[in-house]
Amino acid sequence: MPRDLKNIFTAHELQILSSIVNVGDAAYRDLMESQRPMFGHPYLSNTRGRIRTKFIQMQCELESHDPKFPFTFSERHFQYNDIIPELRNKNVILHIARSKGPDTLPYAAKYKVSLSDNNNALQRQLVIAPELTPPYCNEPFYALLVFGESNKQTFAVIQFPEPGYQSIAESLPLPLVFPLTDTKATETFERKKAVLKKEFLAHNAGEEIS
Repeated sequence: MPRDLKNIFTAHELQILSSIVNVGDAAYRDLMESQRPMFGHPYLSNTRGRIRTKFIQMQCELESHDPKFPFTFSERHFQYNDIIPELRNKNVILHIARSKGPDTLPYAAKYKVSLSDNNNALQRQLVIAPELTPPYCNEPFYALLVFGESNKQTFAVIQFPEPGYQSIAESLPLPLVFPLTDTKATETFERKKAVLKKEFLAHNAGEEIS
C-alpha cells in the first residue's frame, strides 16, 4: 500500500466525496424528521440504516451527472435487483458503504474481499491496455467511502482494506462540516438536498422499503 494518500485522490475529488455524504446525510435527516411517526419504532432501526445508505448512494449517482464530476461512474448489479454505485479514477476503485465506526470495515461481501487483493502490490493483476505505452498497467487500488454515526455524530472516512479484508491498511478521514460562506453555496447545498429528497420519494412512493 502507498503511504502517501495525497497521490491517490485530488483535493477536488475529496471535496466531491465529502459533498456526497454531506448532502445525502442531510436529506436523510430531513426525511426522518418529517416522517418520525412512520420510522420511529425500534423495529425499524435496520430499515432506517438502509434508507440512509440509499440516500448517499443516490446522491453519488446524481452528482455523477455533473459534466465536471471527477470520477468515472458505473454500477454493480447483484442478485435480487441490488445495485451499488462504483467510482473510479486512475488510481482506485471506490465503493460506498455504511459501518459502525470509522475504524470498522463494512460487511465483508465477496466482491469486497476479492477487490481487497488489489491493495497488495504482489497480488495486483496486470491489465492489458493497448492505448498505453507500455500496453499494460496494474489494477487500481480498492477503497471504500465509509460513513455512519459514532457518538451521535456522522463520520466519513476512506478505508483501504488489507488484502483478504481482515483489517484496514490505510484510512483518510473526510471533513463533513464546511462553512457555507456565501449565499450561492447555501443555495447549491439546499438545491441538491431538495433534488435528492424528491428523487427518493419519487422512486419509493407507495412502495414497501425493505
